[in-house]
Amino acid sequence: MAGIHVTQVEQHPNGKLVYSVRVQSAEGRTEFPIEVQDVGTTAQNEEAVLRSMLRFAEELTESVRKRLG
Repeated sequence: MAGIHVTQVEQHPNGKLVYSVRVQSAEGRTEFPIEVQDVGTTAQNEEAVLRSMLRFAEELTESVRKRLG
C-alpha cells in the first residue's frame, strides 16, 4: 500500500493553496504539487487535496490502461 504525505507549501492572495504531495509505494516515490481553493480549515483543505489526488489517480489509471491496450 502506498503512503501519502501532504504538506502546504504556498498560499496565494486569490485564496488558492498549493500543496506538495509525496507518494511512496513499492514501485517507487513521486512528488508533485496540487493547487486547491482554500475551503476553510486545514483538515478541509487536505481533504480537498486528497479528493483531487483521487480524481487524478482515476484519470491516470484510465490513460495507462488505454495506452497498454
